[in-house]
Amino acid sequence: MKRERRIAVILATLATTVLCGCGGASAIAFSNEAAAKEALNTAGTVHFDGDVKAVNQGTDILADGQVAGYMEETGFFDTKWTVSIDGNTWFYAKFVTDEPINGNTDTIVSATTYGFYDADDTCIGYAQEQAVKGGSGGYYICYMDADGNPKDYYSNEKATQTYDSEGNLIATGTVDFNGFFESQHCYVEITAEEDSTMQMDFMDKMAMYLYLFSDFNSEHLDLSLIHISEPTRLQLIS
Repeated sequence: MKRERRIAVILATLATTVLCGCGGASAIAFSNEAAAKEALNTAGTVHFDGDVKAVNQGTDILADGQVAGYMEETGFFDTKWTVSIDGNTWFYAKFVTDEPINGNTDTIVSATTYGFYDADDTCIGYAQEQAVKGGSGGYYICYMDADGNPKDYYSNEKATQTYDSEGNLIATGTVDFNGFFESQHCYVEITAEEDSTMQMDFMDKMAMYLYLFSDFNSEHLDLSLIHISEPTRLQLIS
């Protein structure tokens, strides 16, 4: 699996670590779940908070500054990221390593892949790092439906920019600490381009968050509170 992100991991330390950083979901600022989902799909800016010293993340999700949902990360060897609204699961994401979507083709090499599933465990889509075999363009992030069909937009490898099929910028991703002297609490924001007519599904904005936070967390790894990718976890225990 491409880009093994974690180094110098001390599993014994993790065993004594208490989960932190999850304060629980706030009440949504919308009249119902449907309105909150619509806000997350259409928002100009979607905001997540983060804590690089927490084993698992838990954050309200803001749509243009208003609470529209909650994201909770659970597990270590079988990590899931669940998005809920008013306590009801909308969908969850997990690493996918052994499904047909992970196979390489004659032209495409696949890497880190997230699968997205509804509350009934039915697949609703994928986000996957891909590269063209023999190409010089490096990896990009392909967003797909449940059948593996690519959508009409893609992100660069770092998930900092998303483009439509014609190469027009439609969204940007930002991750940073909350202040100059901050070394623990951070944020991730997905911002739509004002003049873009293409709308990203919130599920794919969630995928941008996952790639952005994973890379940022790797760069600021605290060895006392390990947070590693699923491929690395599996390697460590093999």
